[in-house]
Amino acid sequence: MHAPNRLSHIPLLALLLAAAAVGLAGQAGMTDEALGAQGTAPILDAAKGGNGGNGGNGNGGKGNGDKGNGGKGKKPGAGLSLAIQPDTWNINWEHSNGTVSALIRGGDVGKIDLDSIVLVGTDPAAEPLEPTRVQRSGGQVRARFAKDDALATLDTPAPGEVHEVTIEFTLDDGAVDKSLTDKVRIVGPGEDDDDDGDDDGEDDDGEDDDGEDDEELDLDIQPDSWNVNWVRSNGTVSALIRGDGLADVVLGSILLVGTDPDADPLPALRASRQGNHIRAFFAKDDAFKTLDTPKPGEVHEIIIRFTAAGATEELTDRIRVVGPNR
Repeated sequence: MHAPNRLSHIPLLALLLAAAAVGLAGQAGMTDEALGAQGTAPILDAAKGGNGGNGGNGNGGKGNGDKGNGGKGKKPGAGLSLAIQPDTWNINWEHSNGTVSALIRGGDVGKIDLDSIVLVGTDPAAEPLEPTRVQRSGGQVRARFAKDDALATLDTPAPGEVHEVTIEFTLDDGAVDKSLTDKVRIVGPGEDDDDDGDDDGEDDDGEDDDGEDDEELDLDIQPDSWNVNWVRSNGTVSALIRGDGLADVVLGSILLVGTDPDADPLPALRASRQGNHIRAFFAKDDAFKTLDTPKPGEVHEIIIRFTAAGATEELTDRIRVVGPNR
């Protein structure tokens, strides 16, 4: 009697292993095409004893997927930009009564604390300079500084030098400190500084003139000191609007909005467009009533809202509340 041939069982074993492999591939999500491409040769080889020494060359399944950014958002104020106007400063500004302005633009201008804005020059001994006036309009904030005081923040400026000027402020109710820097060039008395440097700060109609071309609409509340005794006044306060696009402003749409959230927007008594400006007048007593419990020494933001070119626009200026005898 012949001994059984053990090799005759190998094809049956290979088939059983192949069937098991197909089942495992299905559980692992492999397609028929992928299995067909791979074939059963490795399985048969394994059944036959194969060369099984290459099993350590797998890739470990690490892949090249994105790790993500951990949910980090854009840093507040990251998109803000600064332009000092004019960017040439004349050394004879020490005798000037005009102003220089810092124009801040960007998506986060609405988060800027206007009371926190200061100008810092290159003289380490000079105190940060507070603006004479600040206003927010549309997508920008403009802060104005006295020319003589701004020049005094520089460290011994001489014609031909370039100095860095920094504007510092806070955002999100003081939660974030931010600074922006621009450069200014120093020129001499007889050189072009985009301004004659010895103006009296007023134009022909007695209004403040900064010696710069207005590209955006600009608001000036006049006067900018509101007295608590205005509640019994019959006079008027005015909103002066200057800049490009005045022809698009609908005069009948002009409203004054104060700091009292319960106060209705105040329509202008009258508004007129003359030359390069629009002036809207409001009753003093009614304007004062738009403020939220005003007290002497406080500063309140005043918004002038209007329609221009079919869209609602807003300009902002600040006023200071004073006592009965001031």
